[in-house]
Formats: sequence, structure tokens, C-alpha cells
Amino acid sequence: MSDKKTWLVTGCSKGLGAALVRELIAQGYPVAATSRKRDSLVREFGDESERFLPLSMDVTDEADVRAKVAEVERKFSRVDVVVNNAGYTHLATIEEIGMDEVRALFDVNVFGTMNVIRAFLPIMRAQGSGHIFNVSSLGAYNVGALSGPYCATKHAVKALSETLALEVEKFGITVTDVKPGFMRTEFFGSSFRTTAPVNSPYEALYRDNMAFYEGQNGHQEGSPEKAAKLYIEVAEMDEPYGSLPMGTDSCTGIRDICANTVELMDAMLPVARRTDYDA
Repeated sequence: MSDKKTWLVTGCSKGLGAALVRELIAQGYPVAATSRKRDSLVREFGDESERFLPLSMDVTDEADVRAKVAEVERKFSRVDVVVNNAGYTHLATIEEIGMDEVRALFDVNVFGTMNVIRAFLPIMRAQGSGHIFNVSSLGAYNVGALSGPYCATKHAVKALSETLALEVEKFGITVTDVKPGFMRTEFFGSSFRTTAPVNSPYEALYRDNMAFYEGQNGHQEGSPEKAAKLYIEVAEMDEPYGSLPMGTDSCTGIRDICANTVELMDAMLPVARRTDYDA
């Protein structure tokens, strides 16, 4: 087959996932790519070959995930790198977003990621090696109006990644939490949803924030093609990064948020001490 590492990437029909699969194929890596519709992958990358396996997979369906993981193992015998890239955003106020919409967002972004992780871990433990990239976001630190449920999912992915890294290190498995900033993909085009009810009391908030988000579309500073190369570079490191911001906006944004948090906690320390037992 190949002496190169075998990859599986979810959410590959467009955006960063598609850029990564395209680069992996160009560099000769064996790769399984997943999307809800297999046909979209075949149109984008071609049909199944010795080193490429396109799969329709619903990350929210645990049984479907396990069945497709078994297909990947049958074809390639091993899986070295898994990238949990599938995800989307839904922009709306906390008051007005439907709970079914919130659950759908968590089903894909959080529980879908967990389904994939849980299906691959037995394989990686048996191999004694593996690398899992989970895609959280700058939004795992930063929040904005209309982004509450989405950012909540990304906070959750960050926490899962950091916890998982502690649990699987002894099995030779590495976990990297990827934190993209604004990438020039369809994220603010076809890959986000919004709920803006007629006569909403938040009408001005929607108008101003949606103008910002839509204004980003096609002008983001982050390059998916460069991000794809960075994924591969990190996967080949002897000691891969556990935390991987992508884009200057992500790195500086997280740095500034953390600096502000430290300043706030220093100021709040006398208040926090008031709940301690007396010495």
C-alpha cells in the first residue's frame, strides 16, 4: 500500500476538509474522506482507488460511524491520523433559536466528534499509535452576539480534546486541538445558518452582526491550502503540537483574551478569597 500515514477526514465536500484531502492526495497519502453524500466526494476527488476511499457517513449516527470505520480498517488495515473537521454554525440569539436547532448543532459539532473518536480509539490503542485532530475554533475562547450555541459547541470540543489527550497519551496516541480563525472557505457562505424572526426585538443586533459576518465572506485572511499543509507538517512531527491556532487572528485573539482573563482574575482574587474557610 504505502509507507505513508493513513488519514481519515470528516466533512470533506468543501472548505478546509476538501483542501486537506486534496493536499493529502497530491502528496500520495492514503486517505478516507467522509461527507453526508458520497457523490459530492467523487465529483471533487474522483472515485475509489488504491489510496482513496470516499464514504458517505452521518457523524451523528453512532452505528453508521462504526460501520464506516470498519470499512476504512478493511481497506487500509490501519488508521494513523483522524481529523474531526465536520461542523457548521447557526447564528441566532439565545432567546430565539429553536431548541431543535441547538440540539442539531451539538449533534454534529460535539456528539459527532465524540462518535468518531470513540470508534477509532480501539484501533489506535491496538496499533499503539495514532493522532487525532479535533477542530474547535477561536470561538472556543471568543464569543459574539448570535454565536452563543456555536461557541458553546467549540468550548466543548476544546475541553474534550484536552481531556482526551490526558487519557490516551499512555497508548501512544496524540491529540491536537485545532483553533482556526477566519478561513477563506464557505463558512460564511453556504456553511452557516441563521434564525432571524420577523419583528424580532433583536432586529438591530441581527442586522449589524450579520453585516459583519457576511462581509467576511471571501475576504478572510486564512488560507485553507496553507492550513492543509500545516496539518500534514504537524502530523509528521515527532512531538506534535497539542494546541494549534491557525491564522494570525486566532493566535493574537486567544492571546489577548487570555491576557485579559489573567488581569481580571488578579483583580478578583480578593473577592474569590471571601469564600475560603478561615485559616
